[in-house]
Amino acid sequence: FTRYGRMQMPIDFTVTANDGKTYDYHIPNHWFIKKTNSTVLKKWHAWDLLQPKYVVTLNIPSGIKEVEIDPSNRLADSYMPNNSSIGNITLNFNDNLWEYPDWKNYEVKYQPNIWWNSTDGIKFGLNISGGYLRHHHLFDATIWINSGIAQDKDNPNFSDFSDISYRTSYNTNLDKLYKNSRFYVYSSHNFGLLSNKLSLVKEDKKDNNKISVNLISLYRPKNSSDNYFIHEMDKSKLNNRIDICFERKYKYNFGKGNFKLDLKTSTLGSDYNYSSISVTAINRNKSGKIKINTRAFLQYGRGSNWAKESLLGLAGANPEELYNNKFTRTNGVFNTNDFNFTHELGNYHSGGGLNLRGYAGYLAPEYDKNGILIRNTNYGTSGASLSTEIDFTSILPYTLRRSGIGSYLFADAGVINIDDINRKNYTTAMSDIR
Repeated sequence: FTRYGRMQMPIDFTVTANDGKTYDYHIPNHWFIKKTNSTVLKKWHAWDLLQPKYVVTLNIPSGIKEVEIDPSNRLADSYMPNNSSIGNITLNFNDNLWEYPDWKNYEVKYQPNIWWNSTDGIKFGLNISGGYLRHHHLFDATIWINSGIAQDKDNPNFSDFSDISYRTSYNTNLDKLYKNSRFYVYSSHNFGLLSNKLSLVKEDKKDNNKISVNLISLYRPKNSSDNYFIHEMDKSKLNNRIDICFERKYKYNFGKGNFKLDLKTSTLGSDYNYSSISVTAINRNKSGKIKINTRAFLQYGRGSNWAKESLLGLAGANPEELYNNKFTRTNGVFNTNDFNFTHELGNYHSGGGLNLRGYAGYLAPEYDKNGILIRNTNYGTSGASLSTEIDFTSILPYTLRRSGIGSYLFADAGVINIDDINRKNYTTAMSDIR
């Protein structure tokens, strides 16, 4: 037996033999021996740092089938799946209905997964997820077979797609090393993009302050189908980056807020060279029935070679962020035409970047004093913006509110850099306020 925690407890355990007989035993904690009908073994004089292991030899004639610690479930134990030699694991169908976690067992659930896009066609998959108390060793994995059924065959090279794709993630607490900290790992090869991420996250007890360190790698293989991507991304180039993020939640008399500081820089093995620092402050205020929300954003970026997918968006999320949404990462529910940048406004907006909603789908060209185009500023590297929303849904008639109709006024304003994306220094001016 191994003692993992600091608390010292007496141990009751049961041995189930191959012939079905059970044998009950008791290991006293130091000098105290409770009244019991179980066989009392030698005392365990120790704690986790001194003699953390306890060894006993038993005579079980037919052989041991299972050893179970604490069969009455009365032990003060924060992790029970390791209380059985054969593992306390359950396997059930995932019906997506909320229920309390099973405090006795490590839960594994499965369900079919079906999706579609115009390149893979119908994707037939299986999802398996698991964890203990939604805190220990959480994993989620999905694998798809891409059938090619219901593809958009009007596209050239429609048969150029991956036969199999996957997405998997795992995270667990690191409480033994550092309280309120977690480790995350994520990997996927889906829609022609290979994406990997490692993260360490530390929070305080009240979840008001959080810091994370992330190692990110994005790679689009040379044989990735051109039909996959709505958004522009180079092939055969590694976008490796380190992201450090600090986040703080706060409250005040008439609302609450969230402050976020992001540091990003390309790292070893990357085919790109860029870095940025950004600050985001979101505040949610309430005055009577009216909600007033604000967002302030500032980013300063440098680098001689930026990854196209990681640029700063004028109107919203950049391609890297859009890849994280199953509706916007590839041609399917939406297609390339929905996301094309033109000299007219588009109809689709996804939050992010400077978040100037009035410029969705717009190239936002900047001209010099002679009327010559400097560049289109729908994407950049540095900028600042301020957004405000006044939500008055609560004063609408009840018949509208119960139908899910909401209403708010919004205003966005911001600036973005107008120098060339691949600049070697940061000396040119920003755009006028948009």
